[in-house]
Amino acid sequence: EVVGVIVDRKGKQAALEEFAEKYEIPMRRTIAIGDGANDVSMLEAAGLGVSFNGKAAAREAADAALSVPYLDSVLYLMGITREDIEGADARAGVVTPAPVIS
Repeated sequence: EVVGVIVDRKGKQAALEEFAEKYEIPMRRTIAIGDGANDVSMLEAAGLGVSFNGKAAAREAADAALSVPYLDSVLYLMGITREDIEGADARAGVVTPAPVIS
């Protein structure tokens, strides 16, 4: 039994647009992250579409493509440094260890 709404390709785009409208964020200032064909409309609608370890359809639709193990790479694209993250974590009382790089 499926519980909840199944969000398809157009539903993801609509959810992004509804979020932007609700919080009065211009679409050009939104970011969407996806990995498959069902994310294409959302990636194209966003101000910055990022394919994260994505399949060909997502990579082609996105403005940027990342094929790395850690999602915090997206923060770097936004100009947010590791020091910014650690500072915010410290202010919130959270200690987030740096990812292990092998």
